Amino acid sequence: MTNSDMQDMENQRASYLINKEYNKFAALCDPDLRYVHSNGDIDDLSSYLQKLQSGFYNYQEMTYTVDNVIDMQSYILVTGELHIELTIDDQPRSLQNRALSLWKKEQGRLKFLMYQGTPVSD
Repeated sequence: MTNSDMQDMENQRASYLINKEYNKFAALCDPDLRYVHSNGDIDDLSSYLQKLQSGFYNYQEMTYTVDNVIDMQSYILVTGELHIELTIDDQPRSLQNRALSLWKKEQGRLKFLMYQGTPVSD
């Protein structure tokens, strides 16, 4: 997989979240998803979807600029910069993170398995 391929996957993931297409987002995910938020909180697929559907997380803008892709046979590791505009529990937030995503290769498709964001200090 190239940087361009993975940029497309990350753009698709962002589009599903911004447009509240949570069923499509869930289909993109591995059932064992772990989402480590920049504040250290961790969600699995079920808890993350619940927070999305309840409006706890409401994404307005998400830009993931991929800078490195490492193909590890069964997994693909993606690193880059993630800028997010969203509300968290109705409070506006702007996040700038160094980001790591892990995608699992499964039956010729990619499944979003893990995310970890680390805030970029000013």
